[in-house]
Amino acid sequence: MRIFVSVASSLNIAFGTGMRFSAVDACYSRHSMYRQGYLHLLTTRDGNNEVLPLAWAFCETESADTYEWFAQQCIAAGLGRYLNNKSVVFSDRMKGIDAFFEAFQAYHGHCFKHIIENAKQHCKGTGLTFPDALAWAMRNANTKPEFEAVLASIRTVCPPAALYFNTKVVHEHAYQYALNDNKVATHGFKTSQIVECVNGVFVKARLHTPYRANNMILGWIGKKYDERLRKISAWMEQGHLLTPYAHKMFAIQVWAHY
Repeated sequence: MRIFVSVASSLNIAFGTGMRFSAVDACYSRHSMYRQGYLHLLTTRDGNNEVLPLAWAFCETESADTYEWFAQQCIAAGLGRYLNNKSVVFSDRMKGIDAFFEAFQAYHGHCFKHIIENAKQHCKGTGLTFPDALAWAMRNANTKPEFEAVLASIRTVCPPAALYFNTKVVHEHAYQYALNDNKVATHGFKTSQIVECVNGVFVKARLHTPYRANNMILGWIGKKYDERLRKISAWMEQGHLLTPYAHKMFAIQVWAHY
């Protein structure tokens, strides 16, 4: 049995103010008997740069089949309108995840935190390693020459890692210079953390059966709606027309212009 849930309020918020930056992932159930179940989760960022769960599902495993089914349910819920409109969705590179992206026109970003972990695993047994900071500097390079310069630095300390980063990683999905070339707006995000952090929040819910877990997840979302409504109402009473995050970004742009 599979269960899919999407909250109309979250969809309306995403349609109105969503940043078109999302993430998808699956994590295992922690229930004593429902051990093989996986919680599939899709989140995005709202207009105030806060995490907004869009949809989730409990499936019997994490596979291409379950990701394809999850994608079709998301489409049925109306999420194609959001994800297909100049959107970028980050994920790890789990086998089967491509089945989710085949259903949408969203740009597929690869979580660089996972890429670093995979590169270290690739180098295991060689006696060589590399500093995380150097890998992040390579990932954040804004131009290809800058990228290649940092890659050369990694090559001097750990040739296997440099080979992995250059040949085993799809540049267009991971490195900032390639994202810039493709005019992909990631709002400074580089990982799938906006979905993994919510998976962490739902740890207690994952201890329960799917129906009870759904109830706990919905309760958490309801509390977040209430908190955000009170916060933004107080902000609007001060005469602001933009969210605090948008207000901050606008101020930075005006300062940069002058």
